[in-house]
Amino acid sequence: MRENKIAFFIIIGVLAFVGILWYAFENPALNPRLEEETYTIIRKWDMPIELNEISGIRWISEDKIAAVQDEEGDIFIYNLQTNLVEEKIAFGNSGDYEAITTTDSSAYVMESSGRLFEVKNFLGNNFETHEYQVPFSGRNNMESMVADSLNNRILFAVKDIDPNSKKYKGIYAFDIETKKSNSLPVLKIPLDDPIFKSKDADDDIDLFSNFFPSDIAIHPKTGHFYILEGKNPQVLIMDSIGKLLQLHKLYKESFPQPEGITFAPDGTLYISNEGKNGTANILEVEFDEEE
Repeated sequence: MRENKIAFFIIIGVLAFVGILWYAFENPALNPRLEEETYTIIRKWDMPIELNEISGIRWISEDKIAAVQDEEGDIFIYNLQTNLVEEKIAFGNSGDYEAITTTDSSAYVMESSGRLFEVKNFLGNNFETHEYQVPFSGRNNMESMVADSLNNRILFAVKDIDPNSKKYKGIYAFDIETKKSNSLPVLKIPLDDPIFKSKDADDDIDLFSNFFPSDIAIHPKTGHFYILEGKNPQVLIMDSIGKLLQLHKLYKESFPQPEGITFAPDGTLYISNEGKNGTANILEVEFDEEE
């Protein structure tokens, strides 16, 4: 009897301790980080083991997201409703695949080396794969890509070293009709913009090494670019002519390694996290209203 009472009080004590920790973490008055968050996580989907290295994602239809992972030349079709990979499309050999986007019936997948794969009729039984090389290499590290359907082009951003300047990261275009890429950017992310200057930053910090795009998406209603960074988790919002609007810091408790970003047609935003010391996931995220 005495042992049962001891066990009962131990359980009560543990539950009380957990409750205190939860209250402290979720209470903005006790956890200032919550007051600084500019986003809300609406839903979370844990990925299966085969997508633990998830890198790029792209909304393709109701409840379905196409995804690639770093090491395999496969396109995974993940169903948000059933929480299952419904299909796996093998389009290439092993590699370092970082981004995916789609236009009509074609999927485009980018390797970090700048090799671009076009998978025509990717959801059909008889898909065709074509390869192109954009004018970049592994030194530039290409991880960001999005279809700009209004202008019939694929846009992609340099992650590490822009070949044209260290003062910006360029967004470049691949023409879908001609299959040619421009060597000059169509838009620039100026790295000395005040939006990147933290109030706590050291005055001697190198302003030209503080933003490393890992994926890019276009808001279906505003046309704004949402540029994700995984190294220092954050999302930059830029308008269609290149004006920087907002920079949302993402906290590593929920975004340990964000690698992919995409929108549903209604503006619902999804961000994927690689399984860094844990399980990979896709999060539905809602940002505070744009200014």
